[in-house]
Amino acid sequence: MRYSKMLRIFSLVIVIAMLAMAVPVTAQTRFIEIEPEEGTIGSEVVVVGEGFNASSESSDKYAILYFSSQEASEVDDIDSDVTVYEIIRDGIWLDYDGAFEEEFTVPERLDDGEDEDDYEDVTAGTYYVYLCHYLNTVPPTVATRIRAVAEFTVIGGKIKIDPDEGPVGVEVEIIGSEFAADEEITVSYDDTEIDIESGDDETDKNGEFECTIFIPESTAGEHTITVAVGGSEAEAEFIVEPELLLDPTSGDAGAEVSVSGTGFGRRSDVGVYFNNVGVATKTTGSGGSFEATFTVPEVGAGIYDVEAEDDDRNLFVAKFTVTGSEPTQPAPSPTPPPATTAVNLSTTSGQAGSDLIITGAGFQPGGIVTIKFGDEVLDTMATDASGIFVAVIKVPSAKAGEHTISISDGTNTEEVTFTLKAEPPPIPGPLLPKMGGKVKTPVVFDWEDVAAAAGPVSYDLQVATDEDFDGGSMVLEKMELVASEYATSEAESIALADGDTLYYWRVRAVDAMGNEGEWSGAGEFYVKKPFSFPTWATYTLLGLGGLILFAVGYWMGRRTAYYYTF
Repeated sequence: MRYSKMLRIFSLVIVIAMLAMAVPVTAQTRFIEIEPEEGTIGSEVVVVGEGFNASSESSDKYAILYFSSQEASEVDDIDSDVTVYEIIRDGIWLDYDGAFEEEFTVPERLDDGEDEDDYEDVTAGTYYVYLCHYLNTVPPTVATRIRAVAEFTVIGGKIKIDPDEGPVGVEVEIIGSEFAADEEITVSYDDTEIDIESGDDETDKNGEFECTIFIPESTAGEHTITVAVGGSEAEAEFIVEPELLLDPTSGDAGAEVSVSGTGFGRRSDVGVYFNNVGVATKTTGSGGSFEATFTVPEVGAGIYDVEAEDDDRNLFVAKFTVTGSEPTQPAPSPTPPPATTAVNLSTTSGQAGSDLIITGAGFQPGGIVTIKFGDEVLDTMATDASGIFVAVIKVPSAKAGEHTISISDGTNTEEVTFTLKAEPPPIPGPLLPKMGGKVKTPVVFDWEDVAAAAGPVSYDLQVATDEDFDGGSMVLEKMELVASEYATSEAESIALADGDTLYYWRVRAVDAMGNEGEWSGAGEFYVKKPFSFPTWATYTLLGLGGLILFAVGYWMGRRTAYYYTF
């Protein structure tokens, strides 16, 4: 009986001990949660964690977060099982309960692994966030064993179109990136699938592609181009502009001209005017297109406006050149006759290297005209017996914006405005300092090299105490840097090194024509405060030194006195 009672007591003690052991284990269950669980590259994500090594009054505990495309578990290690990753947060302080809350930005690239050649760009797909502890060593080192895992889905991808406005039938280039790799591409225009005219029909291993499409028949205004790759979609807005085509574009008075219009309003009445006189009226179809004919009125030789305008005030002006002799009757136009000289451009905007057709009339018959783009002479050519010329030139490289094209025969001069559209340099990818890291002085900034169509590039670098980089927060600004890196000078390093300030930095590229690319995303970093001996310690050491000297002198004096005494 006594043994039975002892057995029951012993069993109860074991149960209580096991429960006591289970309670702290449950309380220390490690986990991390992320919100949201999906997003695009560059989006902000919150990470919350609990159950990790807790800091105490005598010892602080830290952790580090990795972002990787390689799947692993809590029995795996960084750099052996997970080799392709980006450090998204370093030096995370774990509070007295072993918890933390941090934010990170979904990176564009994974290139923090030990092997510099083992990296990859982030594209749409599944990624993993890993947490590891820091060991209590001097200096602290990372324990590579994974302690917690969370899953994140990169969605979307992005596209860029060029041009983003124009008439029906224009060829548009689509450049896509950050999609899933090796997936089929589907292009839709206002929710209707359209053919890819040329280029890629699926993404490459980096989730990128380039292709072209033709803008289908559609009305004036905004339309949506959608690219679908796997489960991700990206959109871009294209603005359809009215266009009027004449056939022929020149002829004598009395000639019959066919008119074809696209990009006008849906089922809208369109008036066609020759030199402000109505010559035809038509109603567009559901796609905003129409066709008409008219007879050239009896007017003198020269270049005349042919206008088409619908009920929604969508307007396009084409040019028609009247050749031949003076009219036998007065022109029916109620407006004054055209100016002595006139110039027409095939388009008023375009990119460097594109063809531009310039038509002129009213210049000196059989004379020589000089065509200038700003101060640069592009061409010289002879006019015909009627003072008319047609020139085809290549648009030169220059800074994006409005430029003046002048045409002169020495007596008559005409000027027209041409808007140059330039492709800015791409965004340099920031490399150093790492996001959220603490760096020593001199601070070394490093970023990816980029290339631009308009010659060599330079770089602008900004460092500020505010992520908006307003004037009051700017602490460093370097312009026209030739190399893709910069190390702070001694004076700049002293200004930055205070240990507690969070700095933001960004960089952009500028091509040889002065076209500025977009700024990179803002990186964050701290600068370690250089070691300096405290003032109190300096005085303490000086005092101790004085005491030592006094003691040594006193001792030597005593010895000297003793020597002479004896």
